[in-house]
Amino acid sequence: MAKRREKKRIVSKKHIARQERERRQSALVRNIALGVVAAVILLIGYGILDATVLQARRAVASVNGEKITVAQFQARVRLERDNLINQYTQYMQLAQSFGMDFNTQLSQIENQLSDYQSVGQNVLDTMTYELLYRQVAQEEGISYSAEEIESGIQEFLGYYADGTPTPTPQTDSVVQEAATLSPEQLALVTVTPAPTQAPTATTVPEEDTEPTPEPVPTIVPTEYTYEGYQEAYAKTLPLYEEYGLSEADFRFLFEANLYYTALYDMVTADVERGEQEYVWARHILVKDEATAEEVRQKILDGEDFSELAIEYSKDPSAATNYGDLGWFTKGQMVAPFEEAAFGLENVGDVSDIVKSDFGFHVIQLLGREMRPMDDTAYQDLKDAAFQNWIVAKYAESDIKIYDDVWQSSVPTDPDLQQALAKLYGQQ
Repeated sequence: MAKRREKKRIVSKKHIARQERERRQSALVRNIALGVVAAVILLIGYGILDATVLQARRAVASVNGEKITVAQFQARVRLERDNLINQYTQYMQLAQSFGMDFNTQLSQIENQLSDYQSVGQNVLDTMTYELLYRQVAQEEGISYSAEEIESGIQEFLGYYADGTPTPTPQTDSVVQEAATLSPEQLALVTVTPAPTQAPTATTVPEEDTEPTPEPVPTIVPTEYTYEGYQEAYAKTLPLYEEYGLSEADFRFLFEANLYYTALYDMVTADVERGEQEYVWARHILVKDEATAEEVRQKILDGEDFSELAIEYSKDPSAATNYGDLGWFTKGQMVAPFEEAAFGLENVGDVSDIVKSDFGFHVIQLLGREMRPMDDTAYQDLKDAAFQNWIVAKYAESDIKIYDDVWQSSVPTDPDLQQALAKLYGQQ
């Protein structure tokens, strides 16, 4: 059988060119696909890097070139929220244990936690001033070593290297009453007034006494040994780290407080204790204006004030003090009452009808004089002096606040309801 002849395939130049073109197109498609994959990986990687590292390093503010990062800011906000929640639970425990009404305080804290932007603003202001304290103090030649900062932390955790300090005896600032009465006063009263606490019907409600917020979520009790301190420190630091504070951030809280105290003492050293005006007055409190007008007219007609106070006054203390409020200064009474009392000029003067949240008052002036400032007024004077000074320093400084950054970075945790559920159970 004859062999079959194979036909020789002839490859033309045109065919070769087409193959080369197809090869190049395939390579291009493959490279594009690989490039897209690589780009996606890079974008995902950058997103992770941005979310975990780059964003955390962005500045929410800077003080003379020294920045506060998002990470530092968020950690302090979480710490502040934890402090507020701790205050809330303390009020709840007091209410449950002693049947006390803390609804106002609880509501205030709830509102604070709900308004997370305000919490963020307050924390940012605090952090900004902390940096300023250190910078200004160092300009004034004030500095603290690592050992001095360490000492502050030790004392905070209950360890005193030189022994527990003996509390300094505190002496209350007592207002001295006038030794003698003038003829005008003797015509009105027969007994020199003893220092008295003004009745609740007219006194300004004192600010709610809140548990002192601590710069750590929980204080670990320590033995008064260095080993006990070290153990407490090892337990305390992780509480900060849970919220994102580094050990350096933790220690800076104590450093900033040292600088603040040093600056405050420096600025207020020359603030002199001045004088403040006191008045001695008595009043009759009634529920309606018509009765107040009736009482006022009887006083003007010469009827005995003490007897009228017993008969008419709704102030619970009138039965024993006959409406006598003793000596008081500005800031102790509600505003309408204070304005009327200090508006009287001469001993024996009787006010017009004064309306307050408690009812209608008729006030009679029994005395007026200047006295040395009490401790509270003197402290207010020093606080105002320091505040004016540091605000001026702030205005002179290069302070930059990046609103778009911090406002979008305010954390809302820890959450109050979650904390309460964890503490008390789901109920």
